[in-house]
Amino acid sequence: MSDILHVLHSRDTIECATAYERLGWPVAIGHRHRTGSGCTCQDTGSKPPCVTPGAHPLEAAVRPLARGQLAAAFESAPGAGVIVPCTNWDALVVAHPIGMAVMVRVDAVRLHVPCLASSHTTATLLVAPGTGELLVDCPQVEVRSGPSAWVALPPSYEVRRG
Repeated sequence: MSDILHVLHSRDTIECATAYERLGWPVAIGHRHRTGSGCTCQDTGSKPPCVTPGAHPLEAAVRPLARGQLAAAFESAPGAGVIVPCTNWDALVVAHPIGMAVMVRVDAVRLHVPCLASSHTTATLLVAPGTGELLVDCPQVEVRSGPSAWVALPPSYEVRRG
């Protein structure tokens, strides 16, 4: 396990995606962010600016890569986002200040809640499956749960551990 955790602190997309796969998480490839030209989702037609460049799935339905396809897929798309469906946890997306306040509280009681931060605008807390049901009616929380929901994981563009 410590070898996986060590890899997750790197910025190497293939190493990180492989580590996530070793944890049993299905991994999908996402769009890429290109300096100067933005997200690859902007390549087709005129669209409004992408709000999560390089950190969202290629298609609405997240399609995890088959075992053995991971390295080739990420080699063919340098800088692609690492996308994981919310099958092993629920993702609670909140405003960054709320997420950081929650992290201070859970750290104080020695709970381990993985947290991702995106551009200092949002924080995503990864919690036990089913937990999101308790917060569905809370307007400050976007609950992502199940195979059709997803999160972008580091080293996707602008995504880091919170």
